[in-house]
Amino acid sequence: MSMPTYNITNARENLYSIAEDVLNNELVTITTKNGNLVVMSEADWEGVLETLYLMSDPEFEEDVREGLNTPMSEREAWN
Repeated sequence: MSMPTYNITNARENLYSIAEDVLNNELVTITTKNGNLVVMSEADWEGVLETLYLMSDPEFEEDVREGLNTPMSEREAWN
């Protein structure tokens, strides 16, 4: 996945267009002399947090593996 990259000076000059890109589900990298930043939307960040939460639950991983090993004809729909 290739992200648009801006140095900090260009990012400052293009903040509005960067914000529009990010809100259209695009990650953006901003480089500085002290390191790099990745800019993402609030919705994307919430998705990352939810994924981390789910992956930290050992029962969730077990449920997923069980579901993947269950034939489609035997799966139950969630209600």
